[in-house]
Amino acid sequence: MSEQYENRPEERETADVAPAAPAATPDRRPRVATVVWGLVVLAVALGLMALGNGLVFDVQLAVILLVAGAGVALLVGSLVGARRRAG
Repeated sequence: MSEQYENRPEERETADVAPAAPAATPDRRPRVATVVWGLVVLAVALGLMALGNGLVFDVQLAVILLVAGAGVALLVGSLVGARRRAG
């Protein structure tokens, strides 16, 4: 009974199996959204550091400009990416 469960390499059947096809290489470029939001976080951090060091500027206007710029960058980046994939 224990013979059924023994591991005998000499009795195993080996099949000729073709090697697997290489996987498609993933796109290694960073996504536009990742870069844009990273820049937004960096800009907020720099603005907070500037405020902490005594620089005076209109925070509301800076946030409006930052969000508008991020939106434009996201739109342009997605359009450029779509054009690149299509063409």
